[in-house]
Amino acid sequence: MATAEEEIRRRLLDIASEPNESLPFNGRVRLARRKKSDPWFIKAAEGFLLCLAIGLLYATYYHFENVHLHVNRFYANLGYKEAQHNLGHSYMHGIGAEKHAETAIYWLKQASDQGHAKAQYNLAISHLRGFNAGLQPGEARKLIEQAAQAGIIEAQKTLETICAQGGCDI
Repeated sequence: MATAEEEIRRRLLDIASEPNESLPFNGRVRLARRKKSDPWFIKAAEGFLLCLAIGLLYATYYHFENVHLHVNRFYANLGYKEAQHNLGHSYMHGIGAEKHAETAIYWLKQASDQGHAKAQYNLAISHLRGFNAGLQPGEARKLIEQAAQAGIIEAQKTLETICAQGGCDI
């Protein structure tokens, strides 16, 4: 039995030693080379980046409102009207931050000045509810009309109900 195994080994070695031009690498199998391990600072950087990614995932999952507030504040300071509206809405309702009406009205006014329809509506409603939005008499009605023309359904309903009775001329 040992002779049969030796015969098979001998045949395989003979086949492997003969170069064959039709096969890749002439029929020879290249042995895998051992890769050098990475230096310590590469391993440390990978560990740091892994911890950073896990920390960001944790912060985003468990503190989404705070993360959302800070991202909106960043873009609002750059002048994006959607972010300004979201920031004003967050401050008005206390989402991710404490309620602060003056800050909310400031950001709603910034977005409203750029033509954001929902911000115009929210600013006008804030004025009608008694917050100091700095609007002149009749300006709330104009903002609600602009929001209604932009397709805001709440503004259209407000025009039909409250403004029709003269409640928007404050």
